Amino acid sequence: MADRAEVSGSIRFAPFELVLEPEELRRNGIRVKVSGQALQVLIVLASEPGRLVTREHLHKVLWPATSFGDFEHGLNAAVNRLREILGDSAVNPKYIETIPRQGYRFIAATNVEGDQVTSLPPVASTEPPRPPAKQPLRRWWIALGIAACILMGLVGLRLKTRFEEASRLLRIQRLAIVPFTSLPGNVTSPAFSPDGSEVAFGWDGETNGAGYDLYVKVIGSENPLRITRHPSEKLSVAWSPAGHAIAISRVSKEGASGIFLVPPTGGPERKIYSRSSTYWGGNELSWSSDGKYLAFTDHPETTYQSIILYLLSMSTLQATPVKTDCKVSAVPSFAPKGELLAWVCLDKWGSDSLRLLNLGDGTTTELLKGHELINGIAWSRGGDSILFSSPAIGGGLWEVGLTHPERAQRLPIGHDVSDVAVSSSGHRLVYLQSSTNTNIWQLDLQGSPAHAHKLIASSAEQESASISPDGRRITFESDRSGALEIWVCDADGSNVLQLTSFGVISTGTPRWSPDGGLIAFDSRLGGESNLYTVDPAGGIPAKLNIDVSDNSMPSWSPDGKWIYFMQGDDTGQPSVWRVPSQGGHAVQLASAPAATPLVSPDGQYVYFFRNKKLWRMMPDGSSPEEVKGMPELSFQGTEWFPSKAGIYFMSHENGKTTIELYDTRTQRISPIFSLEKPPPYWIGAMPVSPDGKWLLFPQVDGHSSNLMMVENMQ
Repeated sequence: MADRAEVSGSIRFAPFELVLEPEELRRNGIRVKVSGQALQVLIVLASEPGRLVTREHLHKVLWPATSFGDFEHGLNAAVNRLREILGDSAVNPKYIETIPRQGYRFIAATNVEGDQVTSLPPVASTEPPRPPAKQPLRRWWIALGIAACILMGLVGLRLKTRFEEASRLLRIQRLAIVPFTSLPGNVTSPAFSPDGSEVAFGWDGETNGAGYDLYVKVIGSENPLRITRHPSEKLSVAWSPAGHAIAISRVSKEGASGIFLVPPTGGPERKIYSRSSTYWGGNELSWSSDGKYLAFTDHPETTYQSIILYLLSMSTLQATPVKTDCKVSAVPSFAPKGELLAWVCLDKWGSDSLRLLNLGDGTTTELLKGHELINGIAWSRGGDSILFSSPAIGGGLWEVGLTHPERAQRLPIGHDVSDVAVSSSGHRLVYLQSSTNTNIWQLDLQGSPAHAHKLIASSAEQESASISPDGRRITFESDRSGALEIWVCDADGSNVLQLTSFGVISTGTPRWSPDGGLIAFDSRLGGESNLYTVDPAGGIPAKLNIDVSDNSMPSWSPDGKWIYFMQGDDTGQPSVWRVPSQGGHAVQLASAPAATPLVSPDGQYVYFFRNKKLWRMMPDGSSPEEVKGMPELSFQGTEWFPSKAGIYFMSHENGKTTIELYDTRTQRISPIFSLEKPPPYWIGAMPVSPDGKWLLFPQVDGHSSNLMMVENMQ
């Protein structure tokens, strides 16, 4: 940023005070945490209340050394952050008003105390300069000319805007959407053939639930052709630009995971790379337009929850990691021409960015930032824009241009969209439309054998249950209202009550306090995870003020004095901390990687998850140790729960999920119950009732997906 002369004094507006030396923002006398760029923008705007501050002026004053594109991204992010901190709205602003295509105006009433900011360059005036006093006739003609130019510019701008809107509307009206598949079971990862006449995809409908195989279907035909006969848990697909082969990335727990080349008409597979048996969502493969590289993502077994982007040379079959500065990189996609590779970076859970890599010079550009999950991406046929899907914003399709990323627009087509593919030779698009129904089941542990029944159900998803201390009520997370929120019901599943209405992609992991008077939970409201508490009878949730950020997955101590939680992004290197239940100063107990803290019923230990192993420590963080005899847990780290009888956990063998019990005294493992259907990818919790008689677990009771074809894409 540009150097600025020292200033002093402060600017007051509503409950805020903007102190100019030292530079900080206070609310009711308490310092508010705000980043440097956002604070500098606020100083410039608040120093010129009521006046238009142009984007060009902000660029000159605050970002003089950066390109205009980088400045645009930085300014948009700074203003969005300010509105979040101030509790402001772009639609109905109280503090910062947006002047479309021009800049911003600070509209709150201000009271300046001490010296004002005088060292900033003056804001460019929107009024024309005063002409000399002489030559009144010439002055009149000049003013008339200026007015005419302004009028013509405004008319031209309005006509251009209307033309663009009309053109976009006409393009949308021409779109035709028809089902491409209507197959039983599930499909995944569509990819067009080079000539656009066929689509390859994964389908599990002929494997009796064993997994996905590769199929190819000609557009206009009815039955797909089965290419492989090796069902897999995860299948990603990319068709070679020359059309001679289809690349598949297969995840199989039978040791056959890898990347393979398969002829499009069927035949022997050729393995070209060995990959791990863990994965992320979406299509993990993309082939460069010149056929020289395959971009793919993989999860090395030696790292904790890191998904790395690689480039596989098709000439040497050597894979090279791409420097992304992302803990999780997902859904890579090569541009149809040139050297650009797009991918999604999971900045933190519930907040994604869309990035571009120029293979020619190695530079990286952040195209979009701060979106609540991006499931799939695909380049437009001309390569000047990218289509992406996001469940957080209606589950539809969006389009963002490379030259104007701030103008990302939602297309009025599609719902519940994930994977996306665009034909490079035709005007077609295919997207995956899916629906999942996950319910909470109750397992009776006293039966012989144990038996389960559906307890909390809807047509949507519900997971991460917690049982009240008296066993009479249950809290859980569900997206039945359109977004994940916190709900509560009676122990028999009746009297369901919604407790939160945050409307963000991720609010969950509710946990009862020992006295049953509060429920602690986490939410990504505002883009950063924080802990909250709410009265189970209803009321306004209260945020816990903790002196560390990115906090999630709370767990109460038996005496209610402490809340244990996971700090840090759960896709990177999280650690376990504890804080007084009213908030305040937090203390780290277990260093990274450490996640999912849960306290034993007697309060003697705090259990946590580390590198697929279960660990425990004393409540003060001392004497950490791995739980001996406990088998490896799943990658997600939530499929276990400490009880008086031992540790209940889920195991996955031969495509079957079984709930088992590890006896902490004898180190013996006993199978308890086999699920009829699989659990969700992330279960959140599997709690045991206080009397040890029953347990709750989520199960995917229904999932369907099909491919939809969009014709007349431009």
